[in-house]
This record gives sequence, structure tokens and C-alpha cells, in this order.
Amino acid sequence: MTTSPRSDSIEALRVSVERLCRLVSTLRLEEVPDEGRALQRALERVTSEATTLRAERDDARTEVARRDLQLGEARQVLEDGPDGYIITDNGGVISHANRAAAQMLGVPLRFLVKKPLSLFIDESDLRIFRWRVNNARSRTQGEWPMRIRPRNSMPFTAGLTVTAFPADEDKGGDLRWFLRDITARQRAEELAATQDFTNRMLESEQMARADAESARLRVELLAEVSSVLAASLDYPATLARVGGRVVPAVADVFFTDLLAGQALEQTAMACVDGPSADCLRKRRPPDPSGDHPIAEVIRTGEAMLVSEVPPSWHEHWVSSPEEQELWNRMRLTSVVIVPIASHRQTHGALTFGFGPSGRRYDPADVAALKDIALRMALALDTARLFHDLEAEQHHRDEFLAMLAHELRNPLSAVTSGLAVLEQVDPVSRARLLEILSRQSRHLARLLNDLLDVSGVRFGRLVLDRQRLDLRDLARDALEVVRTARTVAGPEIELRTDSAPVTVVGDADRLQQTIANLLDNAVKYTPTDGSIAVSVAAEDGEAVVRVRDSGAGIAPEFLPRVFDVFSRAGSAGTESRPGLGLGLSVVRELVVKHGGSVSATSPGVGRGSEFAVRLPLEREADAPPPEETRSAPVERSILIVEDHADACDGLRIALSLKGHHVRAAMTGRDAIEETRVQPPEIALVDIGLPDIDGYEVGRIIRSQPGGDGVYLVALTGLSAPADVDNALRAGFDSYMVKPVDPEKLVEVIAHAHR
Repeated sequence: MTTSPRSDSIEALRVSVERLCRLVSTLRLEEVPDEGRALQRALERVTSEATTLRAERDDARTEVARRDLQLGEARQVLEDGPDGYIITDNGGVISHANRAAAQMLGVPLRFLVKKPLSLFIDESDLRIFRWRVNNARSRTQGEWPMRIRPRNSMPFTAGLTVTAFPADEDKGGDLRWFLRDITARQRAEELAATQDFTNRMLESEQMARADAESARLRVELLAEVSSVLAASLDYPATLARVGGRVVPAVADVFFTDLLAGQALEQTAMACVDGPSADCLRKRRPPDPSGDHPIAEVIRTGEAMLVSEVPPSWHEHWVSSPEEQELWNRMRLTSVVIVPIASHRQTHGALTFGFGPSGRRYDPADVAALKDIALRMALALDTARLFHDLEAEQHHRDEFLAMLAHELRNPLSAVTSGLAVLEQVDPVSRARLLEILSRQSRHLARLLNDLLDVSGVRFGRLVLDRQRLDLRDLARDALEVVRTARTVAGPEIELRTDSAPVTVVGDADRLQQTIANLLDNAVKYTPTDGSIAVSVAAEDGEAVVRVRDSGAGIAPEFLPRVFDVFSRAGSAGTESRPGLGLGLSVVRELVVKHGGSVSATSPGVGRGSEFAVRLPLEREADAPPPEETRSAPVERSILIVEDHADACDGLRIALSLKGHHVRAAMTGRDAIEETRVQPPEIALVDIGLPDIDGYEVGRIIRSQPGGDGVYLVALTGLSAPADVDNALRAGFDSYMVKPVDPEKLVEVIAHAHR
């Protein structure tokens, strides 16, 4: 057993102290001076310390012996243990190895010493092995897997650990290596990883199958819903059938709330629980303007998902004790609310809820439920559009019947008058001519109403704007209405401002607007009634009011009084003449001038008032003054018209004005006429039987002398595209049939100006 330097020093001190004690004991105390007694006391202390040191020495020897025993046992454990234990120098050359290491490396112990450990490392791991050898003293390294290649056995994976021991006085330190065969552990880990991967793959497959199944069910549900919605236009019954498909497939409770004016109505519902369904039928939908979740979804147009319904959330749903009982019974766990909205409008909202089933909604469910709501919105659009078309068709049927009646009366008078015109005396002939003239004007007025409505609605009406005094237009309109009367009617009073009420607009159209309002008032006012017309400037606007004491307007009809094909049907009014288009023409013409028109009435039998508001004229709005028209002169005119009666009528009218008129019935005849003798003015019908009128105009322009011909297109069409086609073909002007003789005179007067 080895001893430490400190133990040797203690032993030497002990020997010296004993010798000194023996020497002191031979002396007599009385013979020793005071210094001797002090020395004796010092020696006694030294003796005591020596005794203490001797005890410590013995303890140290015991501890060293114990540690040597433990070290020996540890070395024996390392030597006999199952793990490999190798000692190398700092370069990795083996200086010692235990039996387990020799067995792992497949080499006897005596051949391992002085061999580099790298000889047994697989080439693929040599680089990392050398790096760890070089950094063994500078880095803390745990166990790492290393591929070992024994001499006479199969390669295996070892868990390798290296520890650097400090240098002794005569050594430069060494490296201690531990090897463990971890092939089985690695295989177990690989197997566990493989099993984990397999489990994840199975879980992914199961999730994919579940998602695919869910997607299939959603597609089938959407197909069923679409089929139900497409089966009928009776949407209340249809929506009820949709609820039967939704519950229990994607909801335990389902209801549909549709907007009806400013309120919501529950149109359909379904529930898995019978008693709850009975309560649900009595449910009152929320106020659309409130803070209820359904109202919020309708206002925002955004779907709402409540995956987990908190207890406080039920407060939004309760509006009565009955509903409290309903929702308590349902125990809602998850809710989705989606708007029923298309590109046209928002109809309401669908509410889907889970309760008894305990299921929950997720974002994927919301997408499918939104699809159901969209299909429902499109179905509602279709149903309402169909009902609107049915209503419009009904109005048109009524209108056509009324049109036939209105046309038949004047045509009957014209036909009867023409049949006896040549057989009556001069006085009766004059009376018949007056009747024919009046009924012809009435037919023209009916036709003009139709053309005006069509022209304004489809953008075919072009206004001839100029600076006008609205007071003069009101006087002219009043004169037209009075002249057209055949019997006495109600008294009409006109009141105007003393100052001009100036607007910018089309004189004929604005006069027609006022005349239509007056004609409507006369039609619905008894003979002993009264009509008042006023023209004034009010708050920066020119205002024309027509007030009567006649039949009045029912409140339910008032919002539709300006609609096309609408006509009030009160008692005693059905026989009054007219197509019911006059007020529609008024609205369209006023809007075209940038104004507005309104109607008010206290009720049936209490009269009515119509007010037209137009912008007052500003200097910047006023068009430049018209050039002074020259006096009419005689012209050479060619009429190109395949309708013989229309051609003769125009020829006679123009001849009476002193013009030299020729006629051609086809396009080719017209081209030949202009080639032989070009006229000053050519009135060309566009719808000719042989050559299109536009082509006739182009050919006339290309012939010698054709540049000097003033070309006027005549047609029953008046769309902007038709006007553009005529101008591109070389025409100078454009007139819509039936041709107004006065307008034709103006066109001829403008020719070659």
C-alpha cells in the first residue's frame, strides 16, 4: 500500500518529538530555570499535536486503503464488464483494453496494444472519429454512434464515449474510451420510428378517408339541395323541404329567416327533436336593426362561426320564456350563421346548430353551408324574378287589350268617316273632316307616347336644348289641351310668377310634359271640378304644379303611378281614353332634363297634385342663340319610299308647299334618278326592298353631283347606332317615322344653309 508525503512528515516529526521528550525527562524541574519550564510546556503542546497528527495519519491510511480498494474494484468492473474499455494516448493509439473491447474488435488483447483505434472504425465514420480525437480535451462529448468493423466478425454500430484524463508528472495524459454495442437499440429505435411513421401514415389515411367521406356527403347534400330548389318556384314549400335534407345531415336544428320589408320572417325550420320543433315553430325572428348575431350577419354579409357556444352566448337568442325553454332543451354546442345573399340582393340568413348530437362545426363546414345559402339565394332570385315577369306580363296583356281598345275607337271613326265622305253634303263633309283630323291627331298622340317611352328608356331620345321660359311653355300646353277638347271640361286656372322662370331644355318635350299632366288631370276630374296650374321659382328650382279636385289616387297605387303599363282602375275610370303611358313619359322626360317629378294625393276622391322640378337656368348652361331662319324657298326633292300611300302623302304635302317633287319606289330607281338629274334634297327610306337605304346614300354620294345632294334618312328606328350608321353612310339628317310635317319643313329649310 502506498503512503502520502504528508504521512511520512508526520512520522519523522513524531520520532523527533519522542527523542526530545526523553531528554527533557532526565532533567530536574528545580534545576531548570524559567526558560526551561517554558520549553517543557512547548514540548507538551508539540507532543499533543503530534498525537493528533498520528491519529489523522491513521485515518488517512484507512481512507487510502478504502479508496485503493474501491479503485481496484472499479478497475475490476471495467475489466470484467460487458462494455468495451480502452485507454489510448492523445493520438488514439491503444495502450490498454479490457476483454469486452477485445471481443468486440475481434482481436486478442496482446495484439491490441500499440494499435491505432482508427483501424477498427468504418471508413464512412473516420473523419468524425478523428475530429473527436483531436477535440477530446477541448470539447465535452457525449455518446455518439460509430460504425465498427471488427477483424473477424460482422460490422456493428457502437455507442462511443471518450473522456480525457489529465496529465501526470511523467505522462502527457490519456484518453479513456467506452464502447457499447447499440445495434439492437438502434434497430429498436428504427423499428419504433418505422412504427411511428406507419401509425402516422395510417392516421393520415384515416383522416384523408374521413375528409373524402365528409366531402362526398357535402357534395351529395348540395346536389340534393340544388335538386329541391330547382323543383319548384314556390319557395316557402321548397325551403321547408331543404330543411328536411339539412337535418340531421349537417345540423340538429335549422331555420331560415327572410327579409320582409323592415322585418324578418321565419320561412322554414327543422329540428331533430319533436318537442323542440314545436317550440321552434313559434320562434320570433330578431329585429334586423338590432345586435342579434343573425341581424349582424345580414348587415355585414359575413358568415359567423361559433365552434363552442359559451353559456353567455345564449343571452343573444332569448326573447321570450318560450324561447328560453327551447334553447335550454336544445343545449346548443356549436352554431353557424350564413347570409342568404347573391350578387343581386341579400334575402336573409340561414342558421345551423348542433346540440343533442354534440358535434362541432369547423371552417370547412362553413364553406359548405355558405354554398347552400348561395344556392338558396339564387333560387330566391329566380323565383322572385319569375313572379316579377309574370306581373309584368299581366300588365302587358292588360296594356295590349287597352291599346287595341284605344286604337279601335279612332280607327272606327276614321274608317266610317272616309266611307261616307264623298256622299254627304258640304256641311256634313266639313264636320267629317274635323272628326278625321281630330281622330288622326289622337292616333298620332297614342303612337308618340309609345315612341317616347321606348326612345327615352333605350337612350334613343335626343333633346334639342335651348334657353326657355317655363311660363310660355305652360301657356302653350294649356292652349293645346283646351283646343283638343270636344266637350266642356273642368275649369283650368294658370298662375305664374311675374319674373321669367328660365330653364335649359327641349321646348317640345317640356311642353309635352306639362300637356300630359294637364291631360291626365282633365281625364280624372269631373266637369264641375277644378284644375290649377302654377309655374314658379322655388329654392333654386323651376317648379310646375298641376293640382286637381278629381278622382285622387289610392295609397297603394301611389308608388306605381309613374310606372310603364300602370293605370289606376277606380270605379268609373275604365272607359276614359289613354294607354296609361302619359305619366311614364312625363317621368322619363323630366329625368332626361335633370329634374324630378312627384305625385301626392290625400286619397281616392280627394284630388291629387303633380310637381315637376327642373334646374333653373345658369349662364353656363345656356346654349348659343340660334341663327335666324331664312324664309322657305322652293326645292327639288326626291322621295325614295316603297310604301305607296306614305310616298303619295309626302309628295302631296311637299307639293302644296311649292316644292318640285319626284318619287322612286326602289333604291336602284333612286340611284338612276340622282345620276340623271341630282335633286337638292333626297328623302330616303332605310328599309327599301332591293337595296339597303344606307347603301343608296353611299352610292348617291359617290356619283357625279352627289356631294351637292342633302340626304335625309327616314326610318322607324331611332337608336343611337342607327343615327351613327346614317351619318357614316353620308346622310346629313335623320327623321323617325311617322314624319312630322312641321319637322320636315324645318329640315328642308336647313338644307344647304
